[in-house]
Amino acid sequence: MLKPLEYLYFIIAAVEIFAEVTDNTMLRFFSKPLLMIVLIAFYMQAVGSNWNKIHKLMRMAFVFSWVGDVALMFVPKDAADTSIMGFPKNENFFLVGLVGFLITHILYAVAFADVTNKKAAALLPKKFWIAIPLLIYMVALLSLLVHGITANPKTKDFLIPVLVYSTAIASMTVFAINRYGRVNEKSFALVFGGALLFMFSDSIIAINKFMYPFATASIFIMVLYIAGQYLIAKGALAQFSDTKS
Repeated sequence: MLKPLEYLYFIIAAVEIFAEVTDNTMLRFFSKPLLMIVLIAFYMQAVGSNWNKIHKLMRMAFVFSWVGDVALMFVPKDAADTSIMGFPKNENFFLVGLVGFLITHILYAVAFADVTNKKAAALLPKKFWIAIPLLIYMVALLSLLVHGITANPKTKDFLIPVLVYSTAIASMTVFAINRYGRVNEKSFALVFGGALLFMFSDSIIAINKFMYPFATASIFIMVLYIAGQYLIAKGALAQFSDTKS
């Protein structure tokens, strides 16, 4: 059964999606920052007094996700998009957002590496071929992104940060895969599903910014992101479902 803060998260999520669909800047200005605040509150309430290393890492990851969310709100969509609610926009906020989410993925990777059954061997060293679809996806995406970034003089400086970030999110996904058989099935499925959704959300951000901008990008980005973050949070809690969930 869902807890009240989970319902609140989904209500704010619905408001945020509505704001994206209708391009309601004022509504988005309040709904988007609230997402991670409510998710953090839900996570802290679910953990209660049973804090451990993983829960602390997850909480910090959510905090840096909030930093990323807020920073990306101040990235201009075009030359005419200069401010939001009276606050100036600047292209450099994209790098701030990138750093925020980079730290998020590093924290997630560290948290995912801390498994319940430490004696069980990691999956990918034994069955490396499972990661081939992920490798193909990342190589194909990056080959397109590199061309798109370097072809535009205004975005050339983003190449190294984007490559570093792509490595981080791919690594986070690999750590999520490697939890298989080392945590309970529910925790693995939720975290892995959330990691994939987060990766796809970030992919659309990159495609929209550096390759093929399209009007509905923000809707797909937020739907995938909102679902991904929720699944990751639920999956981390489910890892300790025998004691607290």
